Amino acid sequence: MKEKRERRGGTIANTRVSDLLQILVYLKVHQGEEVSSQLLASSLKTNPSQVRKMIAQLRAADILAARQNNRYDNFARDLDQITVLDVYRATAPKNPFLVPDQETSGQCSVGVAFPEVITKHFAEVQVGIEQRLDQITVQQLVDETLANIAEHENRKEA
Repeated sequence: MKEKRERRGGTIANTRVSDLLQILVYLKVHQGEEVSSQLLASSLKTNPSQVRKMIAQLRAADILAARQNNRYDNFARDLDQITVLDVYRATAPKNPFLVPDQETSGQCSVGVAFPEVITKHFAEVQVGIEQRLDQITVQQLVDETLANIAEHENRKEA
């Protein structure tokens, strides 16, 4: 899984959902064109093998249908019927977005109590995140991306 490590605090941010969404948007923007895993990989700054694995995840989640005529843009459903939550679930997440540290000191009262306290709050946040992700469709992201591309092109011309 593609991850990015931030310098401050050494936290790891999972970028797989973003990459899967970018693949879908790219395929829609370039629908009808022959798009290879190499082209997708260059857009994501990764390798074609990783792209093929991500395409397989999207197929397994019934988001993309089988490749036809050397094209990946065979969507299994209309893009306004695919949500970011669907794509998130396609990654088969093992952990929620926020994971409390469970390896705290059993000799410290705060180390014993705090993980139990924060777990409840993190679970509530997870529900809220999933509800919000379910409101954003891939079609919405396509539309916003196309608008942003147009803005960039207009700035170049000005």
